[in-house]
Amino acid sequence: MNTEHFLAYVDGRQIRWRLALEQCINEAGTDPRARLLAIFDALRSCAASHQGLRSFSFTHAITELAGPQDPVRAMVTTHKETLRQQMLELSEATGTPDPDLLTDQLLLVYEGAIANHAFGNVDNATDKAHTTARQLIAAASPLPLNTFLVDRNPESPLP
Repeated sequence: MNTEHFLAYVDGRQIRWRLALEQCINEAGTDPRARLLAIFDALRSCAASHQGLRSFSFTHAITELAGPQDPVRAMVTTHKETLRQQMLELSEATGTPDPDLLTDQLLLVYEGAIANHAFGNVDNATDKAHTTARQLIAAASPLPLNTFLVDRNPESPLP
């Protein structure tokens, strides 16, 4: 594997992901729960795009190809840490009493959606992850539920 080319590829994917994520967060409005859920809006949008989801390949690359000090591992780890930090900040804004727990739960759903989408063993994995994330956020947040449980995507299955 040409490390330089792979790093350029990963960097390009990260830039495209960050742009898509920022757009979804901006479009989510001011409700902090919707802004947190926007991570899953971006994931769903990415899965539907012609490029699809590739984050699972990054995880595979660091576990199978990159040693502990490898620059590929460092770049992918930085990307994952940046996502976690952003998710934590968005979780804190919801007023949840335990933003670390909510963040960890959402990261597990996020990564699970990517893996199951890649393997194709869960139909509509990103839609189901979106619904699960919405339920977790609603349960963790002290804010009223009156508008939060209304999905902006009419094709998404709601509970």
